Parts: sequence; C-alpha cells; structure tokens
Amino acid sequence: MSRVFEPEHWMVVLPPYLGWRAAGQGGAWWGVVAAVLAGVAPAVFLAVGARRGRWGSGLRVRQERLIAIPGLLLVLAGALVVLYGVGAPGEVAALVSAMVAVIVAGAAVTWVWKVSAHAAVSGCAAAVLVIVWRPRTAGSGIALALALGVLVVVVAWSRVRLKCHTRAQVAVGALLGLVLGGTVFAGLR
Repeated sequence: MSRVFEPEHWMVVLPPYLGWRAAGQGGAWWGVVAAVLAGVAPAVFLAVGARRGRWGSGLRVRQERLIAIPGLLLVLAGALVVLYGVGAPGEVAALVSAMVAVIVAGAAVTWVWKVSAHAAVSGCAAAVLVIVWRPRTAGSGIALALALGVLVVVVAWSRVRLKCHTRAQVAVGALLGLVLGGTVFAGLR
C-alpha cells in the first residue's frame, strides 16, 4: 500500500483530474503539466540524488531529508512559478501550493523530528478530494470523508508496519496534510 500511494503518485494523478473538473480537456492538459512539474520532476530529483549517493532511497533517515528538502522545494517552487505565471486552472495551482505548504511544514518539523510524508500527502489529497467533490447530502459527505479517511489510515498503517515511522509520526503527518493542506487548497482555489 505504501508504494501505491507514494507522494509523487498523488501528484501525478490528482492534477489532471482537478484540471479536468475545473476546465474540461484544456484544464486536464494543465493538470498534466502540473503532474510533470510537481510529481515527475521531484521524483526524478530524488532518484538522481539517491543514485549519486547524496541520500538514501526513500529518505528514511531524518538527516538525509534535511539535505534533499531544499532542492525538492526549489523544484516545486519552479512548478508554482510556471503554473501561476501561465494561468493554470486555480484548482491545479492550489493543489500544488497545498502540497508545497505541507512539505514546508514537514521540513520545519524535520529539523527536530521525522514526520511521515506519505501520511501528510495522503491526508492533503483526501482533504482536497472532499473539498472538490462537494457531496450533495450530509450522508454522502460523511461516507466520502470516511472512505478517504480509511485510505489515509491504511497508508499510515503501512508506514508503521514497514518500520519507517512511529504511530505518532504518521498521525502528525496525516493531521498536517488534512488541516494545513486542506486549508491552503480551500483558500487558494
């Protein structure tokens, strides 16, 4: 489950979907651009750094994260400059902004403690999906939130099960993604 819901996978799948919802086929193409800039490019950056021995695969050691995060944030800042500069649909740019906010907050925590990026990005994705799907009834909204909540819990559980994080680290990550990511997305879209 952890491999399926890697942070970069969320950032490859969600932007085209949000672009399509916001602006049809043209928006979906903007979503593809965002997926390349904010999903593929960061994954390539991390893979190249790992291959060159700058950090380990998966950034499991907190100190390795401190080395990788500044470069990762530069890649994502470039994505934001392009998306806002060329007028990508608001929901696409807001998603990337929300994920960057979550990564920045996670980076701040990383100076003293290791928080789960998988749980944080999954939590942010769940918050974004609840916001954009706008359930018509309270019951369907609760069902959607519960289903996405279960997904976040399963991703978090997988990180604990793989001994990558403690329960506290995944809980903080999930809350960070849900609250901060959801708030930033809702405010910018």
